Amino acid sequence: MQSPFKFLDAYKQEDFEIFFGREKETEALYDALSGVKHLLVYGQSGVGKTSLIECGLRNQFSEADWFALSIRKGENINQSVFARINEALKKKIDLNEQGFPKETGYDFGDAIQSLFDEKYQPIYLLFDQFEELLILGEREEQQAFFERLDKLIRYKVPCRVILVMREEFIGYLSEFEETCPTIFEHRFRVEKMGRVNALEVIQETLENDLLEEYFEVQKSEKLAQIILDKILDNRKEIELTYVQVFLDELWQRAKQEKPTGKPIIQPILIQTEENLDNLLDSFLKKQLEELKENYPSELPIEVLVQMISKQNTKLQVTLNSLRASLQANNLPTENMTSLMQDLENRRIIRSIKVGEQSQYEISHDTLALVVGENRTEEMKRREKANEIFGVFQEKTGYFSQEDLDLLRVYMEFWKQKPDLEQRIHASETHLKTEKEKVLAKAQAQAEKEAKLREKAEKSAQKSKKSARISIGVAVLALLVAILAILYYFQAEEQERLANQRKNQADSLRIEAEDEKNKAIEAKKEVQQKSDSLQKTLQELSEAITAKENAEKQKQIQEEFNRLQEELNVIERIPKEEIQDKINRLKRLLNTVEFEENKQIIQSKINQI
Repeated sequence: MQSPFKFLDAYKQEDFEIFFGREKETEALYDALSGVKHLLVYGQSGVGKTSLIECGLRNQFSEADWFALSIRKGENINQSVFARINEALKKKIDLNEQGFPKETGYDFGDAIQSLFDEKYQPIYLLFDQFEELLILGEREEQQAFFERLDKLIRYKVPCRVILVMREEFIGYLSEFEETCPTIFEHRFRVEKMGRVNALEVIQETLENDLLEEYFEVQKSEKLAQIILDKILDNRKEIELTYVQVFLDELWQRAKQEKPTGKPIIQPILIQTEENLDNLLDSFLKKQLEELKENYPSELPIEVLVQMISKQNTKLQVTLNSLRASLQANNLPTENMTSLMQDLENRRIIRSIKVGEQSQYEISHDTLALVVGENRTEEMKRREKANEIFGVFQEKTGYFSQEDLDLLRVYMEFWKQKPDLEQRIHASETHLKTEKEKVLAKAQAQAEKEAKLREKAEKSAQKSKKSARISIGVAVLALLVAILAILYYFQAEEQERLANQRKNQADSLRIEAEDEKNKAIEAKKEVQQKSDSLQKTLQELSEAITAKENAEKQKQIQEEFNRLQEELNVIERIPKEEIQDKINRLKRLLNTVEFEENKQIIQSKINQI
């Protein structure tokens, strides 16, 4: 009896009766697709994108409203589109050996038109695992697809395109937004299932009538709660992939407990220390251990490693391409058909029909990640070597010493790359020759420098003697110059002081002469005024009668006498005092009664 649980397989259209918990998401996806020509569906790995489309969405359409073709990249996604459409056509497209239409200009739209004319149903192209094109496709293949896609979504024929991919690779699409501007216009994100919803899914699965022929269940509510607690990740989110994996594991344990009859799934089958994170790892290790009985110990894991990308995502490969990869790494390729069948029976891989060719892939990206984590150290080194060899094979010319040092680390893989080994040998020879040239040139340069040094030393010795004499002369000349400078500055200073003293003497002499001249002029001026005043007094004395002017004459005489006394010391009389005397004379004038006397006095005052 086979397990009734899906394990890592996606739900298909016929599984609708046991597909639980996605009703709302299915309706939302159906609505998002309404009225658009293309839709980008994305979400995390294991969230159930493929099941949502292949089971949930497919069952939303009637046969008349839906003709869907699921397409994977294969060797070339453009070839895969034509091949998949051709499978559905009664009147086949005439394809060349490369898988492309022979008719010039025949494109996706033409192929869809032919299919629509036969089916008379809206065509849906479901591109599952679309990230394969972005991380594995050649640039020419990618560009051609997005050019064709842009034309197709503008084409008049009823056709809708759904691109399904993991969200961590969605950024890769930006590179082709210029080619297909509407690529991000319509999107739908598939979210992880909530705790309550997941609990209902587990319980409904355990209690479903369609599955009761495969097992019995005890304490389904308690069992569902325990399973839910086990499948919660570190962020308390539901890893939907693990629901079917864990249920399948419990069924296998129940079958071992009861080899005959219906297995009984019950809480006791779950170990307390159960680590769900290691469940797939334990499953893989167990299968690989059992396969060692019939195949070389490392062959199964070597085959599986050839079926994953550098990002640990699953790849579609053919049996021939697997053999070629193994042979390139000096690994055995016997019994490959039998090994692939055993891996498929153990649900590690699945086979896919692409056109007339069968291809294989690992059952799920989650398992592909586990395969990647089980690489041996030798595998990791070999992959690193192939990566490095790929880089260096693209380089032209000789390798540098740093290049050779890096390549030597992986020298055990050289036999797999004879052309690279020849280039390594040629580069080593070239580097050796260059080093010898450099060494010879350095030796010649060293000899030349030695001769120049010897000549320079002799010249230096001769120069030393001349230098000593020159230095003595120079020192003596320097001393003489210093003394001359000192004498010069002393003479300059003495001359400056003598000129200063001379200027001071001349200045004093000029000032003395000025003072003397001023005194002489002042004496003359006072004498003139005194003489004028004496004459005036005499005239007044004669004009005024003794009787009438006796007292006034007496005052004038007294005034005159004072002036005469002052005249004797005129050199010491300030100008202010002379002015004072004149003022007295004016007052005297005011006391004279006779007009003639007043005029005489006024005339004298004016003269002064």
